[in-house]
Amino acid sequence: MRIFFSKEKSRKEKKADFYILYTLVFAAISLFIYGCFYFNGKSLIWSHDGVPQHINALAYYGRYLRNVLKTLLIDHKLSVPMWDMHIGYGSDILTTLHYYVIGDPLTLFSVFVPQKYTEILYEILIFLRIYLAGITFSIYCFYRKNPKQATFLGSLVYIFAGWTIYASMKHPYFSNPMIYLPLVLMGIEKVYKKEKPYLFIWASAIAAMSNFYFFYMISVFMVLYAAFRYFGIFEKRSVKDVFQWFLKFAGYYLVALMIAATIFLPVIMTLFGTERFQAENYVPLLYDHVYYEKYLGCLIGENMIQWGVAGFSAVAMAGVFVIFSKKKKYTALKLGFVMMNLFLLIPFAGHVLNGFSYVSNRWIWAYGMLIAYILVQAYPELFTLQIREKRRIFIMLLVYCVLALFANAARTQRNIMAVMMLTLAVFTVVSYGNIFVQGKYLCGMIVTVLIASILLNVSYQYSYEKDYLSEFEEKDEALKALESGPDKEIRSLEDSETTRYDQYKTGSYVNSAMYIGTNSTSYYFSVANGNISRFFDEMYVNTPWDYHYSSLDGRTILDRLASVKYFAIKKNGYAYLPYGYDSEADSSKKYKIYENTNSLPLGYTYDSWIPREKYEKLSVTEKQQALLQGAVVEDSSLPETELTFDNQKVNFTLEADKGCKIKDGKIIVTKANATATIGYKGEPGTEVYLIAENLDFDAYSPREQISDKKWASLTKYEKNTILYEDDNWRYWKESKEASMDVSLGSVDKTIRIFTDKYNGYSGRHNFLLNMGYKNYNAGTMKLTFSTPGEYTFDDLYVVCQPMDSVEKQTEQLGNESLQNVKTGTNRITGDIQTTSDKILVFAIPYSEGFTAYVDGEKTELVQANSMYMGLELKKGKHSIVLTYRTPYIRSGMTLTVAGLAVFLLIVAYNRHTKRRKEGRKLKR
Repeated sequence: MRIFFSKEKSRKEKKADFYILYTLVFAAISLFIYGCFYFNGKSLIWSHDGVPQHINALAYYGRYLRNVLKTLLIDHKLSVPMWDMHIGYGSDILTTLHYYVIGDPLTLFSVFVPQKYTEILYEILIFLRIYLAGITFSIYCFYRKNPKQATFLGSLVYIFAGWTIYASMKHPYFSNPMIYLPLVLMGIEKVYKKEKPYLFIWASAIAAMSNFYFFYMISVFMVLYAAFRYFGIFEKRSVKDVFQWFLKFAGYYLVALMIAATIFLPVIMTLFGTERFQAENYVPLLYDHVYYEKYLGCLIGENMIQWGVAGFSAVAMAGVFVIFSKKKKYTALKLGFVMMNLFLLIPFAGHVLNGFSYVSNRWIWAYGMLIAYILVQAYPELFTLQIREKRRIFIMLLVYCVLALFANAARTQRNIMAVMMLTLAVFTVVSYGNIFVQGKYLCGMIVTVLIASILLNVSYQYSYEKDYLSEFEEKDEALKALESGPDKEIRSLEDSETTRYDQYKTGSYVNSAMYIGTNSTSYYFSVANGNISRFFDEMYVNTPWDYHYSSLDGRTILDRLASVKYFAIKKNGYAYLPYGYDSEADSSKKYKIYENTNSLPLGYTYDSWIPREKYEKLSVTEKQQALLQGAVVEDSSLPETELTFDNQKVNFTLEADKGCKIKDGKIIVTKANATATIGYKGEPGTEVYLIAENLDFDAYSPREQISDKKWASLTKYEKNTILYEDDNWRYWKESKEASMDVSLGSVDKTIRIFTDKYNGYSGRHNFLLNMGYKNYNAGTMKLTFSTPGEYTFDDLYVVCQPMDSVEKQTEQLGNESLQNVKTGTNRITGDIQTTSDKILVFAIPYSEGFTAYVDGEKTELVQANSMYMGLELKKGKHSIVLTYRTPYIRSGMTLTVAGLAVFLLIVAYNRHTKRRKEGRKLKR
């Protein structure tokens, strides 16, 4: 410890004492954080995304890697699965799991950890990532010749800010960019100093392989940093010089992308095909005024909206005051600080830095590096502060405290305590020469205040008042939760490998099929197959997301087309059992599994086709019927389908109950959970659909929820109270989401409505709600509206779909179908015999990665029925083989090899240049 607090002797002095102390303090704070979870019986696995996505992906990846190694070592064959039927409707493994595990070097540890211990590895990796972020930050600081004490303080500020305390606990890989950014920036420094560019290339390459989302942000800050440092390093500047440096960095960056291309290229190309990143989200000109009122306090206190989780230690803000007290110094840091704050204050910056998607400040971890480095730079100045500079610091403190706590909304307990810690920190940093006359005591006091500030933020974040811990899964229960659904019962059935199951309200986690090894209709990962999303748009499937779906709503036609054979319900959930599932296949204490004996196999055939342009003109109920009669393809040599429809758009009445009214095509809701009633009369023996087209929502403010008549009767105090609520930022102003609950008999379903202000908005406003198969011809639906506001729609109607024709058409599609279906690694095989020319459609999502072979000859595989794959067959008996390779992976591998070759050329060139310089010196 004495060595650590002593003045450093030389650049080459070993930093062992620094890393020992850093490790000890890191361990102590991490233990405190972990204890908050442990002593409340909680794991570090977020219930919402952590169970179905994060730990699920990590467990899958470990099993995946072990299987690859086992095949290599035992069978002496390299077999790398690229596609898995168990992920959603069948998904590419790389592009689906890259965002979570594939490409992240740390997740490779999963290969050594048995699946049952995945939770332990998961939690260790959370803290390991944070620890490594501090290590890379310290390496950057030491390269920039900063002292150990300052680097130690900055490292703690960097790794224990609001981002890691809040975000990294929910999403472990959110710490990864914190590891890479210091290395990338250090690489830029090396390039400017005409040192070897290896660090810049490899840090950029690994960042690109690790996570495309955060690599985009790193790339933005990489450019900004290079620009700032150029003007800080070089006094003589010219357009030609700037252009030359730009070309040099662009070349190295391109080499990095080439090296990463095996992973990066397939992921990016898939990303461009998803609808999530194509939706037009609302981008306001400014945030609500309450955001700005709370802004300064939230920098060192509680979390802001839109992922503005700053929560930097109060000591860091004291460091900001110190550098701003210095005139004509630290210009780049000052400008950077102002720029970062402008980014936080302007929603458009959050839009751009989030990949031009919804407004989000998930880039704030980069701000954390800046403010941490400001403290590193400010620390040596503490020993040389002049009286006038101390006065400036006190003035800044006074102004900050007044502005940070001026608004009533900002005076939260956490913000007040943070400001108090800031005051203590400022008094500490300006006390050298008065209270503290030796540097080691001042450093010790600053470290104490810093750690106290961190622990205070941790305590508030995990307090019972915040109720943050309630969002996490119970200890040792995450993997059990994935096993708690009906998948085990499904897995025990003989044909579970080549059939799917659907479910409704079983309470099971999405993606559980991936963990157990079944085939389901559920999926929840950030990158989804765009063809599935577009099919769901066409069919008005009742989900507002394009990347999160749990069922096909029990719609008979869609289940048949998807080769769904089994349907799972809870033991008391008979009301949700769809038409056709008449035979009980299995049961347990919680679930019953029913079988549809007239389901379609994985491959079924059509004897006619429907032109795409003709299909597009049909209504949603006509489209689903059409798909049972002919294959929708771009072109075919088969005859065109003669379509027939028997759906019935029935008469109905819509009546408003108390708390809402119907006017001008709007349902105006003035009270939460207000209701309306739909009475309809149709035909028995049909599925009953409630269809809403272009359903949207606009919330009412607290004042708008009160009628003028009631308003007039309120007291002055009551009116002012409502107006106060009206003036403050609330979710009603954002109109992000609402829901409409629909019940018919014992069936209760919900339509969730997202507006363009919702983070997960994908532009979906058309919904078809299947209220089940009914043997009676009339009924009453009750609509319950969650949130006061205006529910608008272009059309709202009820359709009855008879099932007799569905049975006949299903039977016809299945008469000549794919038999002896077997699934293997990147391969599906089967046999078929047709009595005429037909189109074979596979109930597998279309992907350019598939190649079809008919009787050993490569055959064109086309997109059929929007979502699925098809190929034309001639009359006769055929052997069918489908093989799969991740799209663009071959191109990516070629680029990787080329990138490595270019890198080796750069190494060879540098060595040759070095030898030549050494030779010249010897000649002299």
